[in-house]
Amino acid sequence: MKTLLVLRHAKASRESPTGEDFGRPLADRGWADGRSIGREMRHRGLHPDAVVASPAARAVETLAAVADGYGPLDAAFDQRIYDNSPELLLGILRETDDEAQRLLLIGHNPGLQDLLLRLTVDDADRFRADIARKFPTAAIAAVELPINQWREVRPGTGRITELIRPDNL
Repeated sequence: MKTLLVLRHAKASRESPTGEDFGRPLADRGWADGRSIGREMRHRGLHPDAVVASPAARAVETLAAVADGYGPLDAAFDQRIYDNSPELLLGILRETDDEAQRLLLIGHNPGLQDLLLRLTVDDADRFRADIARKFPTAAIAAVELPINQWREVRPGTGRITELIRPDNL
């Protein structure tokens, strides 16, 4: 069994110092939400073995904010996560080292929301239905996958076991 933790970047500023979307930093609320999510991850025992994140400024800063609340998190950055598709994200998951039992993926919508919906089936807690309506900034979902190797990940096989939104903390 593998667990995928999917974290949408926290609330970003509308403007970028460079004028480009890629460079948009977190807003103050984003920093606060990221720290809250990090504390809640630690509290709930959501301990990633590996982290892969978009190199966009708001994703990098989300990782830093989460680490402020959680503790140190060492990440690899993958340009492909920025401006992504669920198919591309599935490919990234399949490349993950099998020593990692719990992978934290930090990126952007709509790709992350679409990935969650593609990977999972309906659940008794209605997390999937909630995500279908909205996967807000700084939200994190835990998905149990019935696989032994990351290359085995397939659509429609996962189950969402946790959904944490900053406005619920």
